[in-house]
Amino acid sequence: MVRVQAEALQGRLVGLGDKIRWVNPRNLHLTLRFLGEISRSQVETVCLAVRCAAARVDAFPIHLSGTGCFPSLRHPRAFWIGVAEASEVTRLFQAVEEELFSAGFPREARPFSPHLTLGRVRADRCSPRLGALLAEAEFDAAPFLVTNVTVMKSEVGKSGAVYTPLARQPLKSFRGLPSKPE
Repeated sequence: MVRVQAEALQGRLVGLGDKIRWVNPRNLHLTLRFLGEISRSQVETVCLAVRCAAARVDAFPIHLSGTGCFPSLRHPRAFWIGVAEASEVTRLFQAVEEELFSAGFPREARPFSPHLTLGRVRADRCSPRLGALLAEAEFDAAPFLVTNVTVMKSEVGKSGAVYTPLARQPLKSFRGLPSKPE
């Protein structure tokens, strides 16, 4: 349902022009930690770290609501859907971050801001009004249960990023309930 709602929101905003490169709704995801280019052996280390972190965190509901822009409304570069109550997803981020740090990866320097990126602004210079229009867009999805973490490989292609799942780890208390929004 989240993907359908996100696609509908994108459709309503297409009229803002071609300054925005929209993310394919099939590719919507919440990034806990972006690592960039890493070696094959580091991928194995990351998968183990995520497995250990997931084993410590219970499944939790998440509510995607609201929109905004990074870095700011006056200079939008990315348009996103927010997380209404981020404490549980932040707990998962912290568990992953601790495991990655223990495995030798540096800590994330930026504060964690959970979101789904819906589009990226292409133009170097765009109207400050664009950010305001994007931030005024309404989005509110029904909460759903987060039951696993997926380690993804991302490769940039001509038509956007291509995502390949490398490992999926269930959270501690996963009880077989649906985990993916439709």
